[in-house]
Amino acid sequence: MKKMIIAVLAIALLATAGVAMAQGWGRGMGSGPGYGPGSGPGPGPRGALGPALNLTPEQTQKMQALRESFFKETIPQRNELQIKQLELRTLWAQTTPDQEKILAKQKEINALRAQLQEKTTMHRLEMRKVLTPEQQAQLGAYGPGFGPGYGMRGGMMGGGYGPGRGMGYGVCPRW
Repeated sequence: MKKMIIAVLAIALLATAGVAMAQGWGRGMGSGPGYGPGSGPGPGPRGALGPALNLTPEQTQKMQALRESFFKETIPQRNELQIKQLELRTLWAQTTPDQEKILAKQKEINALRAQLQEKTTMHRLEMRKVLTPEQQAQLGAYGPGFGPGYGMRGGMMGGGYGPGRGMGYGVCPRW
C-alpha cells in the first residue's frame, strides 16, 4: 500500500511540475510568436527557397560569405541592443519606475533598432545582387517578407522562417 501511495504521489508531482514548466516565465518581450526584420524563408542553403531557386554552388558560397560578414559587422549593435533592453527591463522592475529614464532608454533602443534595420535592408539588397534576374523574379512570386533576409530571432541573428521576436511567452519575469 505504501508503494502505491508513493507511486501516485510521484506521478502527481511529475505532472504538476510539467505543467508549471510549460507555463514559462510569463508574458513579455521574448522569443515568442511574431516575426522580426528579415524573417521569412531565404534562398540560402538552409532557407526554404534555396532549392526552389536552384542556387549554384558559387551563389551559395557568396551568400554565406555575405551572411557571415553581415553577422560579424552587426555584432556590436546587436550586443548594445541587448544591453539596452536589459537596462530597460531593470528600469521597469523598479518599485517606482522613472518615466523619463524609461522613455529615454526606449529612444536609445529604437535608434539601435533603426540602425540594424537599415543594415539588414542593405544586406538583403546585396544578397539579391547575387541572384540572376530569373531567380529574382521567382522571389517576387512569394510576396513581401520572403527573400534573402535573415533577421533578429529571439535576440540572436537567425535565418529561415519561424517565430521571431515579438510579444509572446519569453524570458520576462512576471511583474
